[in-house]
Amino acid sequence: MNIKFVLDALNYMIKRRITLAFSRFLKTFPVVLVTGSRQVGKTTLVRKNLPDHKYVLLENPDQRNLALADPRRFLETHPSPVIFDEFQNVPELTSYLQGLIDQERKKNGQFVLTGSQNFLMMEQVNQSLAGRIGILTMFGLCSTELPAEALELNDVSIGKLLLRGTYPELWSNSEILERDWFASFVQTYIERDIRRLANIGDLLAFEKFVRVCASRTGQVLNLSDLSSDSGISVPTAQRWLSILQATYLVRLVQPYFVNITSRVRKAPKLYFMDTGLASYLMGFRDPATMMNSPQYGALFETLVYSDFIKQTSADSEIPEHFYLQTKSKVGADLLVRKNQKLMVIEIKGGKTFSTSLTDQLVAIHAVLGKQASDFFVVGPYSEHNRVTIRGVPIQVLPWTKLKF
Repeated sequence: MNIKFVLDALNYMIKRRITLAFSRFLKTFPVVLVTGSRQVGKTTLVRKNLPDHKYVLLENPDQRNLALADPRRFLETHPSPVIFDEFQNVPELTSYLQGLIDQERKKNGQFVLTGSQNFLMMEQVNQSLAGRIGILTMFGLCSTELPAEALELNDVSIGKLLLRGTYPELWSNSEILERDWFASFVQTYIERDIRRLANIGDLLAFEKFVRVCASRTGQVLNLSDLSSDSGISVPTAQRWLSILQATYLVRLVQPYFVNITSRVRKAPKLYFMDTGLASYLMGFRDPATMMNSPQYGALFETLVYSDFIKQTSADSEIPEHFYLQTKSKVGADLLVRKNQKLMVIEIKGGKTFSTSLTDQLVAIHAVLGKQASDFFVVGPYSEHNRVTIRGVPIQVLPWTKLKF
């Protein structure tokens, strides 16, 4: 049995929310691609739910070389239904898959692909398999998948969650030390993924850049400062940032500016998709130090934002969303468009709620008017309350209760 799958299965005992969307896509598309960062559980998801599909690991040199040298023979050797794992190693197969799919166009779930993002892979997929493929993006564990002890609202649990992050293996094996796991992750990511993905000559400079980005999670992006602190040019910072996005380590959130263009910040906000990785790259090794640091608020905001992405991507569609910050300092951390209306969410890391925390939401209500429908203050609160401040109804929620 393949070692990769054995390790994945042993460290992954959690029912993933994305399973429902995956099952739906299998009934809808001839090809399903599950993509995402390494170590989020892609292989186990597909193998656990498709035990009768043949499994082929394209990271295996023999399989990869055959697929590259003679793709037609390779596909004849591995007919559908089949799982091609680590598909980014042989993206050239997509044009050959197209012909096979079109022979039995109404047969869904013929081919299941998994892979970390690769510019060439996505370009090939979008060109050759358009209209034939359903694409799901998989991240770490969302709040509905984490164990109950991770969601307790005391400082010990919050600190542990921020430091440990949401990669499945770290929650299925309590003996793993965060620093050991993330050290291996960073080394593998840079030395394998980045070497394959981009022509980066100075990997040490790239690692420094990643660490500088981590220190800016939850902040409005200033490319000039980012490039200066990383010791690289602005064009290089832009290119490397696109690599972090393509490999699912970070996301950029655009500002909301419809109808109020002249009054808002126009730079995006930067978020890491895992607080454990961000904390490790910042140099934190114990929860107490991190919880008492100036970075705690940004890390907690990162936790809530990334949970929004994990929840909604698992349901197959990430809603349009933004942040808002006007030049007069009126703003909110997250605006989510639902049914042509905006959910307005302010994220606070403190445990004590006071009505002063709603001042921004009241001000935003005056700015957005009927564009906004629901207003939330979320944090590590123990109770769910509703308050009305100057005519604006606001929900005060524990962050674990915020659903999208």
